[in-house]
Amino acid sequence: MIGKIYSTVFPYYDSKTQKNSFKKRPVLIIGGPRNNDYTVLPISTVTKKANLDAEYDLEINPANYPLLHLDKLSYVRVHKQTTVHKVSLTSLIGDMKTEYADLYLNVLEKLEEFNKITIDNAL
Repeated sequence: MIGKIYSTVFPYYDSKTQKNSFKKRPVLIIGGPRNNDYTVLPISTVTKKANLDAEYDLEINPANYPLLHLDKLSYVRVHKQTTVHKVSLTSLIGDMKTEYADLYLNVLEKLEEFNKITIDNAL
């Protein structure tokens, strides 16, 4: 499962209704399982480009990565790792680790960088 992109039900804040809500979105699995949970990075289209993090939102252009089966220009949100329960992983979308190893390694390098900065700032 590590390195694969799955569809999952994911929480988000709906600014229109000003409530928390849920929607299906792709996630990249980067760890687990541990206690039936997987560590994942969300993949989003990020409709408001002002919300993009220039350093830690990594672009996935479907024209360049067709085997990932993403329909729109998307971003792996490296700075937003979270966990999801295994039963919420509904369907396999693609395999980044196998099909696009360079992209996958780039994601992991950025994740390592982000986590190191986070830990260094916490000390």
